Amino acid sequence: MVFVLAVLGPSVGLSLLALRAASREALFVERRFEGSLLAEVNHAAARIAEVLQVVMEDLAAEAERIDSDVAALARWKKEEPLVSVPFLLQDGRVTISDAEGDGGAAFLATFGPFLEGRSNLPVYDDIADVYRKQMRADVSDGDGVSAGAVPFPYDTPGRRNDGGKGQESAAHEETEGAEFLLAPARESLSTAGKTEAPVFEAFAPDPRAKMVAPKGFVQQLVSGFLKNDAAVEEETYQKAVREGFQMLERNVLPQAALQAPALFMERAAPVRSKTVVQGRLFADLRREGPSGILPRLSDEGLELLFWTRGREKDGVTGCTLNMHLLRERFVAALPEILSDVRVLTVLNEAGEPLFVPPGAGGLEWKKPFVAREISSLLPRWEVGAWLVDPGMIASLARTTNLAVWLLVAVLLVTVATGGTVVLRTLSAEMRLARQKTTFVANVSHELKTPLTSIRLFAEMLLQHRQPDEARRDDYLRTMVSEAERLSRLVDNVLTFSRRDADNPDCIKERLNLAELVRETVEQLRPHLILHGFSLRVEAPEMLPVQGHAEGLRQVLMNLLSNAEKYSEGCREVTVIVCSEGDEAVVEVADRGVGVPPSQAARIFEEFYRGDDSLTSTRRGTGLGLSIARHIARKHGGDVTFRPRDGGGSVFSLRIPAGNDATRKGAGA
Repeated sequence: MVFVLAVLGPSVGLSLLALRAASREALFVERRFEGSLLAEVNHAAARIAEVLQVVMEDLAAEAERIDSDVAALARWKKEEPLVSVPFLLQDGRVTISDAEGDGGAAFLATFGPFLEGRSNLPVYDDIADVYRKQMRADVSDGDGVSAGAVPFPYDTPGRRNDGGKGQESAAHEETEGAEFLLAPARESLSTAGKTEAPVFEAFAPDPRAKMVAPKGFVQQLVSGFLKNDAAVEEETYQKAVREGFQMLERNVLPQAALQAPALFMERAAPVRSKTVVQGRLFADLRREGPSGILPRLSDEGLELLFWTRGREKDGVTGCTLNMHLLRERFVAALPEILSDVRVLTVLNEAGEPLFVPPGAGGLEWKKPFVAREISSLLPRWEVGAWLVDPGMIASLARTTNLAVWLLVAVLLVTVATGGTVVLRTLSAEMRLARQKTTFVANVSHELKTPLTSIRLFAEMLLQHRQPDEARRDDYLRTMVSEAERLSRLVDNVLTFSRRDADNPDCIKERLNLAELVRETVEQLRPHLILHGFSLRVEAPEMLPVQGHAEGLRQVLMNLLSNAEKYSEGCREVTVIVCSEGDEAVVEVADRGVGVPPSQAARIFEEFYRGDDSLTSTRRGTGLGLSIARHIARKHGGDVTFRPRDGGGSVFSLRIPAGNDATRKGAGA
């Protein structure tokens, strides 16, 4: 029970946990790859956004030289390869170079009404940035505010932190979007007693103080809410629809997102984009910042319109961008495109890669492993990573799964084997302990019985209670027999106690085994005849062996004593001495009860007795046969058993005969 509770139970439990973890190994491997590749994708997207930022800054610097000079437009286009169709907006009218031809006519048809304020165009924006602007944080990337700290315009609900300027009702209306998005964060701060204030108040030591946050803080905060809370994301998109925004769908279905954990909403194709679109006037864009890039999606693809304020009032300078050259810059800005594990590239608005490295053909471009949208300035453009071998994750998972199964199998086999050995050893030790306890009781009984008889007859002889001379002789013979029995018992106990130690007294010498057998039988004959036994000896005159006389005598006495104890009706004992090949053999045959087949393999074990109860009619300690075999094997031989034809048992002592005994006995 202790073994099961302390070893087997925990081992099985750990094995089940390991197998359960192995069954989800594909997800774990995918998560590791997803995290690593997503970091590369984010880095690539940041570099592309940086390219756009550098392009916009360079064009803004060049546009300052043009200002209101229409003649300089052609020169600008010639000097700057990125400029496709340059333009000027003066006094509400768009002017282009006369050399533009059909491209200029198409530009005026597409962008002229929008730039002149006569119509609107779809304007793409990040949904988080939309609500950042609604929160009046004024930290947009293109509004001319330098990076660093900028003030929040609100410090308490419905009240501007601008010295009291503005209407409280208008302020409350403008913060509605912030209140809506920041509700989950406000709930998380309820333990701090700030459930009545916007979440950004928690970052100020004084709720009335003017709040300061790093550039982009609120947008990042809102983006985090949308990413990590599916309910907030869904409600935000519904709010955007109610406010007139149109939703876009992504061109790709990232495969890693299909097995997203509970933190992320599981998505099915199509995947909703974080970019939203709404028709707006150019005048609105000019109020939001001094310059910008306006993307336009059409059947011909993506067009990018750059604009910046001129030095004259209401003047604007700008151009459309050369998308072919811009694509080349994007590809050049990417990190290593092809590695042993993944392919990293950019997909355009049609879901087609800008660059396909050699050897990467055949990939499903609309099913990247991980992907992310680049920017609202490049709507429906994605940076994605594709696994070179789509089955790699499954293969790694199978290998790990197989390894775990093998380890669990080895663990269980080891535990089962070790447990079996431990339990068998424990069972054997417990059985041995019981046998030793029984042995002590039997030895005590065996010692007490002859001592009682010797004492009784000695007292009778001492007190002269028996006048009959013949009876006195019987008493003396009985005392001698009991003394011999007691001596054999003591010899067995001493031999057993010394069996595992080297015995320097056990010196072998050349002796006549046949003579030794006859002497031993004659020594026991009076006792056996007294108990009704007929005893017959068949032995040659000479059978030389190399051995220890007292040890071999003890073997013979134990075998004869065993025959005496287990003979009941027919009390007949025959001792045969002979040689078989190079062995000397002494057989002790009886007509006793025999040995049941189930006990034949155990009769030579220490302390083993067919009936070891104290009430047994057969006395003994369970050491006789064990000691006999031990002594025989010390002589290079053995003691064996076989059933006797007609009933009874035959125990045989076999030791090397002749000169071979010296060689074999010395090596024993």
